[in-house]
Amino acid sequence: MTHAKLTQPSSSFHASWLESYDEWGTLDQDGSAAFLAARYDLNLREGGHFSQWVDLLHQMPRAEFSPPEGLANQTTIWVTDGAAYLGAASLRHSLANEYLKEVGGHIGYGIRPSARGNGLAKLALNGALQEGRALGMERVLVTCKQPNRASARTIEACGGVLEAIRPPASFAPALGVTEPICRYWFTL
Repeated sequence: MTHAKLTQPSSSFHASWLESYDEWGTLDQDGSAAFLAARYDLNLREGGHFSQWVDLLHQMPRAEFSPPEGLANQTTIWVTDGAAYLGAASLRHSLANEYLKEVGGHIGYGIRPSARGNGLAKLALNGALQEGRALGMERVLVTCKQPNRASARTIEACGGVLEAIRPPASFAPALGVTEPICRYWFTL
């Protein structure tokens, strides 16, 4: 039985985040915004760099913060249980580029592999939707690759309405889409 909750990113989760990183095997962790570390040349294995990244995650939602070109202001929340980092969700405040408009959507979320299957993705997605409501957003787009039935079930369980399943050929080649994308909308 998990006692998972949504929390703000914190440097105190460094050791557990590294364990999660090792499970994923990549910085490409849905919802975590770990890709920002590469943009700022931060090695997240180093405590000081990890703290800088966490500070960046706290700056990203602020209207006065200018994110790197091509990125949107975003709010990132973490799913934790005690001292354990279990996953994350990020709410992009706008669809600031073609990739987000077509493929990425407003919300990305992901749960570390060892913690999946416990309803944590729903917790993460619902938390991001609540953040959107708090910001006054009226509609948000959430997407997943068609083969990812677990993600589709999560989106549908949280109230997402399927707009379309778009084949890779319907996207500009520069977007790098290789699988059909399910596009869901939420009215907040």
